[in-house]
Amino acid sequence: MITLYQRTDCPFCWKVRLALAELGLGYTTIEVKLGEKPADLLRLSPTGSVPVLLDGSVVIWDSGVAVDYLDARYGVGTLVPTNPVRQAWVKCLHAYSDKCVGPALRPLVFETRSKLLVDRDQSVIESSALAWRECQAWIEAYLEPQWMGGSALSSGECALAARCGVAEAYGVGVSAEFPKLNSWFTAVQWRPAWDAAYPTGFIGK
Repeated sequence: MITLYQRTDCPFCWKVRLALAELGLGYTTIEVKLGEKPADLLRLSPTGSVPVLLDGSVVIWDSGVAVDYLDARYGVGTLVPTNPVRQAWVKCLHAYSDKCVGPALRPLVFETRSKLLVDRDQSVIESSALAWRECQAWIEAYLEPQWMGGSALSSGECALAARCGVAEAYGVGVSAEFPKLNSWFTAVQWRPAWDAAYPTGFIGK
């Protein structure tokens, strides 16, 4: 039995749900509210953050490790390619999504979800939106269409799709200015896994 401690709109949790859906794995969820750290979560995770994936006696408190584990245990080569060159490409896309796209979008998301429209600092939102545009430009140059949108999303695609979904939810979706990225994200949204993993709501929306 797989259990996922999560917050539905968290992109790290969303990424893991996409991986679970792409592998066709059933699971149960335990919802954790923003800002709360229940005792059982603190017992399982040294950071007290979500997601935490439980699979029997296995406890994984890092989203990237969780996705790699799911691939290794339930679908070797499905989410993480076995070819070393393609694997490196996928893992770099995964890392970029978490380490660059996430921080670029974070100020916009935090400013939008925590304040009324009249109280929002538009300079923070505009600066974050510009940083997101720069990320899109980098991704557009990085994407290799022949390595995208296969029979299952790769781990890197799961990570990027969740970030793009957050951007769209907060009003700064993928721009038509970047045709490869736009075409890929449109195709992702038609996948059954997208509907299965989509958040039930977003804070402040």
